[in-house]
Amino acid sequence: MRVPIPWVLLLAIAVIGGGWWIGSRQADFLTPPSEAKLALIRQRVEAATPPVDHPEDTVTVPAVVAAPAPPPPKPVIELGDLSRPPTLQEYAEVASKGAAYLIEVAGLLEATRENQRALLAWERVLDTAQPDAPQTQQASAAILRLRPTLPDWNKDRATTLTIILHAGTNEKTARSLTPVLEDIARDLQHASAGILKVTAMLTTTPTVTATKRGHAPPPAPVTLWLTGPTKKSSTTAVLTSTADSPKALREDLLKTVCLIIHDQLAHATVHTPPTTGANATHPFNTLRGRITRACWQELGTQLNRPRAKKDKHE
Repeated sequence: MRVPIPWVLLLAIAVIGGGWWIGSRQADFLTPPSEAKLALIRQRVEAATPPVDHPEDTVTVPAVVAAPAPPPPKPVIELGDLSRPPTLQEYAEVASKGAAYLIEVAGLLEATRENQRALLAWERVLDTAQPDAPQTQQASAAILRLRPTLPDWNKDRATTLTIILHAGTNEKTARSLTPVLEDIARDLQHASAGILKVTAMLTTTPTVTATKRGHAPPPAPVTLWLTGPTKKSSTTAVLTSTADSPKALREDLLKTVCLIIHDQLAHATVHTPPTTGANATHPFNTLRGRITRACWQELGTQLNRPRAKKDKHE
């Protein structure tokens, strides 16, 4: 027997409506629950929540850890135009990137057998980049290693800058001082890689044979200074050296000459002067490994200028 569709719809509506009326006829949807009822609901919720002393019953949310910042990119190493001849001031324009950058430049140039350019980069570490002590030692060692393998920078003797190494002492000391002074002048000229021509000039005073008490006089001091080739040329400061024995004379004079050069470069050039004092190397290594060819050029240029009015030394 088929049930007519209208009856089916009426029965469905009656079942739904009757169930809703039976379940909600006693509910109050407008009046808010009392505080006692809310407290009862809270108790039921707390009873259903796992205790905090059982972490296995709780859900752990992993902490969000910020990723470390990436390191700054290294500067691109630029070796310059290797097809053109380098200048004496090569790589000074990149010295602002620091001594570490120039050390990398020098290492890459040595790896490609560009030793002349590598030497210039090592020299910029010393005279332009403000290196720390380990970087200074590294650069000086590299310069001492490379210099003997390369020709002099200036091969044209007509363009050398003449300077004079002056010394003053008494007649007795002058006899042993003359060959030492000439030897030091040759050391300075050789260390400059052909940039300077250095001659020695000795001035003597009468020798005091004895003191009033009859004792032998102490070793005579030796005054040293550098000038240009004429009486009107500029001059360095005058320093005094006193050696306890003839054997120590040469090294003591070399140390004094290094101090004179340091003082001159420290006051009259943009280059960093060579290390002197307690932290200095042997004076010969200072001449060859700490004073760069650009500094030798600057020293010779300064001393070949006319003497300023404040220079009164003769």
